[in-house]
Amino acid sequence: MLLFCARVASAQSVPRMLETDVRNVIGDAWDVWTSPLHAHQRDWLGAAGMIALSAAVSPWDDEVDRWAVRHRTDKGFDVLKELREGGIAFSGRTIGPVAAGALAVSLLTRNQRFQEGLFGCLTAYGASSAVRTFVVYPLVARLRPDSGHSGVQPPPAKSGDQYKFEFPGTSDWGRHSLPGGHVANVVACAEFLTRRFSMGLVEPAMWALAGGVAVSRTLDRRHWTSDQVIGAALGFAVGKQIALRSSRRVARTDTRSADGDWAPFFTRRAAGVEVGLAHRF
Repeated sequence: MLLFCARVASAQSVPRMLETDVRNVIGDAWDVWTSPLHAHQRDWLGAAGMIALSAAVSPWDDEVDRWAVRHRTDKGFDVLKELREGGIAFSGRTIGPVAAGALAVSLLTRNQRFQEGLFGCLTAYGASSAVRTFVVYPLVARLRPDSGHSGVQPPPAKSGDQYKFEFPGTSDWGRHSLPGGHVANVVACAEFLTRRFSMGLVEPAMWALAGGVAVSRTLDRRHWTSDQVIGAALGFAVGKQIALRSSRRVARTDTRSADGDWAPFFTRRAAGVEVGLAHRF
């Protein structure tokens, strides 16, 4: 839908558009990674609040895991089949080629709207993934409810299993429960798109998708519920910051009406509304 509802770039060549997109990706990712250096007191309070919420949820982690063991094969969750491990939407093997093809079309047709949306989600994914891989995992390890790939289900969690932490961290995948990575990626993309664009009825569908991913990873026993809280908070903060930077770029370069040259289905959010409200993570 974005491909057919976007404004066309007037005179830029394909290499020039791609150069601009890559430069924006690098700048946005760098801003996210260095944001603690520029954080304000309210930002640190917000981060502390999310950690406190995760800690408050953690006593129920084992109960949720036992519920997941009992209900993970229920017919009612068949709707999540393609989001769960083994489903076509679980990994980038399906999404990657589709996104690459769409990017090629958007460059050839000079579709700025789709490029902005695609690269915004790509930046949000890369930025949040780097935080997990290079900051969280080396510092702290947390055992997953199911930490193996053998297909043999371990027993349901007992009280206290959710508190198996190690300091410093490790490269062992089975101890990378914290934070919820899939939900962080999807929430980051959803927050970027819904904050950056006005997408009508698609917006609740995107958040429903993010919720479906969180439930799927819980049913697959790869994360505790408290991990999902931290993952969602990280994704939200990253997606929000990238959307605000994108808005500021448009405010600097586009003095025309925010909606005047755009199709009615997907319109950009007013570029200058939140420029002074950027909360950094």
